Amino acid sequence: MLRRFICKPAQVLHNKVMSTATEIPEDATSSSPNGRSNYRSIALSVLIHTALLVGLALVWTSRTIGSGDEGPRRVAIVLAAAGEDEEYFDESDSAEATETAAEAAAAESLSQPENEAPPIDVSDLINQVTPIDLPLPGISSSEMTAPTQSNSGLPQAELTDAQKEMLARESAAFEARKPKGPPTSIRVFGSGEFSGRKFVFVVDRSRSMGAQGLNVLNAANKELTKAINGLENYHQFQIVAYHHRTLTIESRSLLNATDQNKQQVSGFMSNLAAFGGTAHESALTAALALGPDVVVFLTDGGLPTMNESQLDRIRRSAAGAQIHCLQFGSGSLQQSTNFMRKLAAQNLGTYRYIDVNKLNR
Repeated sequence: MLRRFICKPAQVLHNKVMSTATEIPEDATSSSPNGRSNYRSIALSVLIHTALLVGLALVWTSRTIGSGDEGPRRVAIVLAAAGEDEEYFDESDSAEATETAAEAAAAESLSQPENEAPPIDVSDLINQVTPIDLPLPGISSSEMTAPTQSNSGLPQAELTDAQKEMLARESAAFEARKPKGPPTSIRVFGSGEFSGRKFVFVVDRSRSMGAQGLNVLNAANKELTKAINGLENYHQFQIVAYHHRTLTIESRSLLNATDQNKQQVSGFMSNLAAFGGTAHESALTAALALGPDVVVFLTDGGLPTMNESQLDRIRRSAAGAQIHCLQFGSGSLQQSTNFMRKLAAQNLGTYRYIDVNKLNR
């Protein structure tokens, strides 16, 4: 349509020009020097053809633009009467209005937090809760002292006399194990002070400790009797004499340091016969089983000695008890390192070597 719109008026204009040029009087043409009338006709023809070419170029350009990916565009013509204070509304105005509306909507959405629940007044909920009165059963003092009833309605069986006696013994044993009174300190063979409440003396009675050997048992009788007599009634003691077996005063338990029990010490030591082998670990294990605070170990350290495994077992059995070691020998100490030193060091104790030659002077 655009080509028809441009070409038809151009053709009409061309025809009119040519007819006008044809109707020019002959005298006018002849009067023009050098054929001016012919020149005008040629100029008009060139102008018309130029206009036609421009129109064709515009048509070709519109077709090229319309063949793109965007497709044909819809065009609308808006007619409005403009007054003195009015402006025309065009496409740019429409785009600006759309952008303004979008910005306003975005600002409104940002000003409001998402998923924000309205505040809840907790006081209203509390006021709506109705307290429930639960009936509590009344318990009288007589019901509290009454015997417990079983499901069958019969009272439960009471403890037998044997069970009551067993509980009484256990309670007495527990009370006996509780420390009573302040600790005390003792000395044996000029040693340092051994402090505690419960003392166990482990005495080697093998052949080497008797009269045919170092003759230590007679001196030990005097030292132990003196140390135990210095204990108070609430203190406890026991003597474990050993060779390949162990022997204690009365029973294998701690004795209260009463006058009666103290009098048994001298007779017990005097009746010990020195013979047999030496079992150090068994004697120490029996002593630690009594639960003492202090163990005083008297021996010449003869064979067999204690190895590392035996020392470790004693350490675990001691459970914090002190083990003080007194080693007897004739003359000066020959070995600077022996199992008795290790035994004392591993169990919070002390070690002392005693030359029996100096004791007999």
